[in-house]
Amino acid sequence: MAARPVIACSKMGMSRMIRVLTSFVWLLFAGSSCAALGLWFSDAEAWTAGPLRIDALALLLAIAVTFVSGIVHAFSLRYMDGDGRIGAFFARLTVLTLVVLLLITADHLVLFALAWAAMGLLLADLIGHVRTWPQAQAAARLCRLWFLGGSAALATGLAVLAIATGETSIFAVAAVAPTLSGPVLALALLPLLLAAAIQCGLFPFHGWLLSSMTAPTPVSAFMHAGLVNAGGILLARFAPAFTAQGEIMTLVFLLGAVSALAGSLFALVQSDVKRGLGASTVAQMGFMVMQCGLGFYAAAMAHLILHGLFKASLFLSAGSAVRRVAPETVKPGLDLAGLAIAVPAALVAGLLFAAVSGKALWPADSGLLLVVFAVLAAAQAALSLKGWSHLSLAKRLVALPLVLGLAALVYGVTVALAEMALSGVPGTTAPQLLGLPELLVAFVFAAAWIAFGAGLHRKSGWLYTRILSAGQPSSVTVTARREAYRA
Repeated sequence: MAARPVIACSKMGMSRMIRVLTSFVWLLFAGSSCAALGLWFSDAEAWTAGPLRIDALALLLAIAVTFVSGIVHAFSLRYMDGDGRIGAFFARLTVLTLVVLLLITADHLVLFALAWAAMGLLLADLIGHVRTWPQAQAAARLCRLWFLGGSAALATGLAVLAIATGETSIFAVAAVAPTLSGPVLALALLPLLLAAAIQCGLFPFHGWLLSSMTAPTPVSAFMHAGLVNAGGILLARFAPAFTAQGEIMTLVFLLGAVSALAGSLFALVQSDVKRGLGASTVAQMGFMVMQCGLGFYAAAMAHLILHGLFKASLFLSAGSAVRRVAPETVKPGLDLAGLAIAVPAALVAGLLFAAVSGKALWPADSGLLLVVFAVLAAAQAALSLKGWSHLSLAKRLVALPLVLGLAALVYGVTVALAEMALSGVPGTTAPQLLGLPELLVAFVFAAAWIAFGAGLHRKSGWLYTRILSAGQPSSVTVTARREAYRA
């Protein structure tokens, strides 16, 4: 009989600790917001404290990270209720938040590398949170191997930069790196790009990301909202170094383009809700890296934040999206009537985005490609609004441009604000000249949008199976039976 009060007290203590940790994360969000306002109204471009440098980029990311972490903590209060290791879950989630904050404020190469490695190991541990689930442990091992490989690549690149520049401050290294010889700079940047690609889950390193669905849903939300974005943060921190080499920038752009296209195709054939969201993240991380390759690092950070907020909400609501309904019958082929409405509306939205974000259409630089991709995204969004088919043609002609225009306005304003806020951060906006690779990618994307909009992947069984096979997680991380989760 005496054991029951002890158990009750233990549960009360655990509940109190969990709520304290959740409140602590919200305090971090409030502190980050206040610090951002303080920096905005001060004359300083950054505050330094030992190995830490707090600038506009760090504070912008800190606000986004702590906000999503606070939401995830609050969501987990009920989602993880009854879990036998709930205390360890919340402790690791809070420590992971602190490690990410350390990563984005670190100004010492060694501290940055250590925070990067710790972030990967903590994330792998949370992916394998259910210790009795073999598939979860297999996923954790796979992710741990990839993260260790990414950490090794990062350490290699940072070591080359430290030796070549004689500096250990990230800010100083980024300033001096453009003066290095081409071969030495390439020797440093290629491992950094590899580390960024692995962390973002870019093709062909997307396997760990699609295999991580054994993680509790709150972990998936936090991971896709902030942790996979660390690759983009790495590129932004060393933006002056990457921008100094046109060939490396082209490679960054092409790597992002391949991943954006591959992730979009993977998402088309997924039948699992969370895995579909994971494939979408591969595509969105590809678009973010493409923006970095075009020289628009500030725009990439805006994309990072918007995608993080949106993807977190999708993961946290994934359970309510599962319904027992018969699959819809999809008839391959282009909706010509829909195209006749969608394309003009998308062009209007693209022009509005260009005007608001300040991207010049002529003389053309890499900003033109951002407008092209905005038009393609708007056209796809217009075709996806099937719920509007009951409206008359006249109403759709008016409503669709208004909705797309509003979305373009919001996105354009966000990009413009990000570029203004990060204007004091070196190299965050450096438009590149348009070359043949960039123009070819724009053509391929437009052709792929038409081809797959017409249902090419459904008409060709060979193509469908190839895309489906390439977009699968590791087989050892897949649960074949529902009851195996509770084993």
